[in-house]
Amino acid sequence: MKKTITALSIICILVIVIIALLYLFVLSGAFSILMSKPPEPQITYGEFPFSITYEVNGEIRVYEDSLICEYAGIESRGAAGKYRIWTSKLKSGNVNICLLKVADSELTYEISTSAGLPEYYMGDFQYGQDRYDYESVMHDERYLGYRELKNDEVINSYSIEKEKVFEKFKLRIIERKYSQPIENKFE
Repeated sequence: MKKTITALSIICILVIVIIALLYLFVLSGAFSILMSKPPEPQITYGEFPFSITYEVNGEIRVYEDSLICEYAGIESRGAAGKYRIWTSKLKSGNVNICLLKVADSELTYEISTSAGLPEYYMGDFQYGQDRYDYESVMHDERYLGYRELKNDEVINSYSIEKEKVFEKFKLRIIERKYSQPIENKFE
């Protein structure tokens, strides 16, 4: 009887250890090394011109630039799997699309917007979305970026409703023209 209880105890301890190890293996994402890599894109670089026409205090302005998109490889995201990574930057060298910069005695305020996601332009709809899902997000003009800076350091950054931007800064976007995404193949 004692041997049976000892054997059962050992089996229970082994099962608990195995379950704990499996749980840690899954939780840590270590099992993602066993997952297959997503296919590589056929096209890995693209430049996408865009323009934004907007008004500030009755003055019409146009911001023109190009978004440069590049394939940056595969990234493992633990339990979420492996994904293609894309980077983007503005051809002008600007960090963001700043439509307006206003300085007062202590702070500088910036109103900015986005050129869109590099995945969209490079035809990589890997997250279960399609082109139209991305476009609905890109053309959602309800919000703009708002940053407060002190001595060129960002002290506050968040989204601001376009109505508040117009009230406070008399800025409104009239038209956005974006390039179309490419048709990419993944092998």
